[in-house]
Amino acid sequence: MAKNKIVGITVGIFALLLIILYVLKSTLLESMRLNYIGAIIALVLIMNATLVLILNPKEQNKLLAPRPIGYGSTINPRNLVGLLIYAFLIFLSFLITA
Repeated sequence: MAKNKIVGITVGIFALLLIILYVLKSTLLESMRLNYIGAIIALVLIMNATLVLILNPKEQNKLLAPRPIGYGSTINPRNLVGLLIYAFLIFLSFLITA
């Protein structure tokens, strides 16, 4: 599958998840206190980690990997330290925005 197609599918899934989260916020989850900002930040981090896992070669095990969207480097979740950094950032996004 082409890189642009994978990125497009991932961005589409992310947009659908945001729409579903917004609809649920206004209907079924109206009485619940959920951390929506933390959930959105966590979704962005998960989307980035998923794109790095799909688009970067499996042999690459360095801490920094080329970004799947844009220029530069990002944390590589294939590396154990990188995976722990992603888990910490997702956990932190819920703590800070609570």
